[in-house]
Amino acid sequence: MAVSIKPADVLAIRTTGRPAWWIRFGAAIHNQPDLSNHIAVAHHYDANGVLWCIEGRPGGVGWVDASKYIKSSYLLTNAEQPKTDAQRLAVCETMKALLGTAYDWQAIVADGMADLGFTVPGWHPDWNGTVPAHVVCSSAADYAYYKNGLACPKGGRLVQPSDWDAFILNKSWIITR
Repeated sequence: MAVSIKPADVLAIRTTGRPAWWIRFGAAIHNQPDLSNHIAVAHHYDANGVLWCIEGRPGGVGWVDASKYIKSSYLLTNAEQPKTDAQRLAVCETMKALLGTAYDWQAIVADGMADLGFTVPGWHPDWNGTVPAHVVCSSAADYAYYKNGLACPKGGRLVQPSDWDAFILNKSWIITR
């Protein structure tokens, strides 16, 4: 990869399996970028040079060795998005604070329903100024960026990997919020 990944950079990743396919399919039927189905946020490199990320996943927010992610030919990253050292630290600390946060199954259902043109009654896509009690991979990254004043796809719970794909491909951080 030509761009160096640093702490707080977002990695948009394509993984395998049926759920991964359905996430990309949902993007494709809305003519959205369907390159990725998973999002992780770079945190640090260990003494062996291994990049460690924090990601939302069905078992809850946790650590992941990103070695496979950075080798993928499908990897997208916002490494070009300007971030100060203070912003990088703040995003990493926010992601670290989310460790153990439960998976947001309600958001997964709402995402799927939205992809099919339906809404889930009573479901609220905004954070409403609160710390999330449940997240998915893409919303965890979005929350960390939004909370720390960095441009991000939406700033809410209903953000999908395709939103990060579009944000990265279009270099949307250049557009003022």
